[in-house]
Amino acid sequence: MRLFFGIPVSEEVRAFYIETLKPQLEAEFIGKFVETENLHITMLFLGEVEKVDFLNEVKENLKAITHFQVTVGGYGYFGRPPRVLFMDVTRGIDDLTVVHDAICRSMKIRDTRFAPHVTLARIKKSPRDIDAVLELMPHKEFSWLVPSVVLYESKLTSKGPIYTVFEEIRLKAL
Repeated sequence: MRLFFGIPVSEEVRAFYIETLKPQLEAEFIGKFVETENLHITMLFLGEVEKVDFLNEVKENLKAITHFQVTVGGYGYFGRPPRVLFMDVTRGIDDLTVVHDAICRSMKIRDTRFAPHVTLARIKKSPRDIDAVLELMPHKEFSWLVPSVVLYESKLTSKGPIYTVFEEIRLKAL
């Protein structure tokens, strides 16, 4: 099965994306836009996994981490030419890094490449001046409390990936 650890975004982020942001992005970019229910912050992508024998150790390491606030706002992209369009994490990066590192440590993985973000689209064609276009997009910040980390299963289909919750790991309450 194909797995990854992630943090779901708040309902406010989902509503803003579907009602306001996605229609404007679709008018400017050609690509595959993330389905609203799939919006998340990826903590660690595992890929194809045969056995989930790592879960108890991950739970043990995460249970000591307390709930924390995360804020997203603003936009960016990866690649030249741009291939991934995202909403940037502006606050809570240190807490997200602690979670990421705890997961990696539990699985004995050395993954130092961690740039927390919410993927919005995989871009096939973008405007010539992408920075100017992103400046014109509606800018709003959203904050929410992160009470848990989710291990998702990702099934690839012709219509795009379908994410289901494999396990939700609660963090320590404040």
